[in-house]
Amino acid sequence: MAQQQLKIAGKDVYIVEKHHHVLQGWAEVRRNNPAIVPALITLDHHTDLEAPFDDHRYWTVHPHGGDRNTAATDALLPGMIKAIDWKVEATVMAAIDDLKHDEHIRTAVQAKILSRAFVVNLQTDNIADAEVYGTYGGCDAIDCKKPIHNDRCVRARYDGVLESTYLDHELATLTRMAQADGVLGPEAEPYILDIDLDYFHTEKAIEPDDPTTFYRLVQNALAITIATEPECVRELRLGRSKITADSLLDRMQQHIVTAMT
Repeated sequence: MAQQQLKIAGKDVYIVEKHHHVLQGWAEVRRNNPAIVPALITLDHHTDLEAPFDDHRYWTVHPHGGDRNTAATDALLPGMIKAIDWKVEATVMAAIDDLKHDEHIRTAVQAKILSRAFVVNLQTDNIADAEVYGTYGGCDAIDCKKPIHNDRCVRARYDGVLESTYLDHELATLTRMAQADGVLGPEAEPYILDIDLDYFHTEKAIEPDDPTTFYRLVQNALAITIATEPECVRELRLGRSKITADSLLDRMQQHIVTAMT
């Protein structure tokens, strides 16, 4: 569960393997900026929006499996959230021990480590609730005009996930969703930039022709967290792609240096 903390061109960067371990870095950013409850902008194939401690609570109530007792599992949640004090790292680490890889975002919001999250994902439809705004742009994010979309459209979307046109579309969508609820958009308040490397499915995805928007996100972030998720990278890469978590991490670090210099 070791976290690697780096200073890259003056930017604090926290690197973990399993995505839910970023809770440690998020809490450290919160401690370093005690007057600020930062938002989160995350780039991820998945949404990672399961309820806090959902798996742990289920097995606590049902040690032998069986149908879910919703009332009993729900009753455990307030105490588990209350036990997380972002000012005390030991409580954050204890929480990580009870989390699964897709439960960290809502946990961080409910524990006041984050104010809200903005999720750019490649998996599901748009999401909007009190804690999270998520966008899945599909072909409209690359301005695809085809009446019937096919595998080439999918490839084009995956190739373009770091392009300014793609990110501008997604950030504009998130801003509209947030403003409709009367809250600030993703770049209107201090934020942590979070990157799950399984967001990249092709070699081209990590080599944008126009990285201007991504570099702005890097420059303006309070800090950056990166989850390498090597198994997910291997499972999700397209066709003959040979990308790995290591190759993507190396290139991402280069992007951060370029953005900051």
